[in-house]
Amino acid sequence: AMRLRLQRAWRHLAGRRSAGRAFRWGTGLAGAGATGLLWSLADEKSTMGSKNKEDVLITNKLKKPSVVIIGMRGAGKSTLSSAAANRLGLVVVDVDEEIENYVGTDIKSFINATGWKAFRDAETAVFNKLLKEYPTGAIIACGGGIVVTPANRETLRTHPRVIEVVRHIEDIVAYLELDKTRPAYAIQGTRDTYAERIPWFNECARWHFVIQKGDTNWSSTEEDFASLIRIVQNGRLRTDKAFR
Repeated sequence: AMRLRLQRAWRHLAGRRSAGRAFRWGTGLAGAGATGLLWSLADEKSTMGSKNKEDVLITNKLKKPSVVIIGMRGAGKSTLSSAAANRLGLVVVDVDEEIENYVGTDIKSFINATGWKAFRDAETAVFNKLLKEYPTGAIIACGGGIVVTPANRETLRTHPRVIEVVRHIEDIVAYLELDKTRPAYAIQGTRDTYAERIPWFNECARWHFVIQKGDTNWSSTEEDFASLIRIVQNGRLRTDKAFR
């Protein structure tokens, strides 16, 4: 049987404040340097292979409910979602990739040509479409700005399975600066953007998957993340928790 190991850990979230939520043992979302009772997941493994999108659509009724992933750009949403999908036999649906299919060009070009409002409108339309197309069998990984639009925040608040991937801002900035595939706008002003969105992430997520500052053990992180998704899908966990 899977074992849940309770441990104390540092959150390392500068300026992070509680949104009125509590951990199971009464510990709120803490600010910088505070400790909280956080869960660490172990011994939850799967050998199932990943599924393509067509398989998911055909066999929807036999699948576990889909999970929505949010978090700041560069937090590791895509990496963790892909790894979890491979472990659990799910499909990853990347909202940004689906937006590019929807608008017929890459996001940077679309924003340059039409502006941010048009992009946010397209993002909302695609997000709602994906929620209807993939009610089961998928990990829906959102872009970092999904929480900017009030209508999206309302949708996320009412969705029963939303996980935020939380990573320290310094680790995010370091990663974005090394990632030459990202446009400049994705890196500039990252700290201010992160600070602005913290309350929205707290508002929308039912679970917070915390990657400790400086953590480079992605194998362990991926395993823990897959375990969390499995538990969330099975409905075996009360909401408003932080993990790792």
